[in-house]
Amino acid sequence: MRSPSPGITYRLLDRLNRLFCRVLYRVTPRLPPPLPESGPVLLVSDHSSFSDPMVLAATAGRPVIFLTAREVYQHRYIRWLCRTLHYIPVSRGTHDFGAVRAMLRVLGQGQVVGIFPEGGIDAHREEQGHQGIGYLALKTGAPVVPASIAWDKARPFNLARSLLTPGRAIVRYGTPIILQPDPNPDRKKIATVTASIMRAIRELRSLQG
Repeated sequence: MRSPSPGITYRLLDRLNRLFCRVLYRVTPRLPPPLPESGPVLLVSDHSSFSDPMVLAATAGRPVIFLTAREVYQHRYIRWLCRTLHYIPVSRGTHDFGAVRAMLRVLGQGQVVGIFPEGGIDAHREEQGHQGIGYLALKTGAPVVPASIAWDKARPFNLARSLLTPGRAIVRYGTPIILQPDPNPDRKKIATVTASIMRAIRELRSLQG
């Protein structure tokens, strides 16, 4: 299944983002591109900065629709951007079935969904990973591409300051994880797959030194 072509607004924002990330974070698009060139993909990464989605978008080589915390999605300065880029808001600390349905719909359209399975960089963080990532991977059978982002120094814990503070980000992508689709995975299988995905992310993180 081929992914829908991004519109002119997305292409413009993508170019601006790549320029911004090259100047401020010293990252450039990866060659060869790290994601399968077409079809649904789950891009999963560790998470330590509000700038992480921008860095992944600048290096992934394909449009990425990110899952993002509802309070970030509704932030008055970037709400328009989240909506323009079709980000999917999720209410953290709850079973947000609306967000799950939205991700299934996006994957069904052959697009890339970007998820930070640790859940955030604050009190909602879960090092072992949220089980939803295992469920999505099994339910859809979409290739799972793990990634890890290493920053040269700790990032500000503030949205505006984080986005505007210069730094260096190093992004590593892993080999796609291919799973046999399971329309009705049980909890044990979901937990096993989630653990394997998180292990792949940790292995990439260990290579960052």
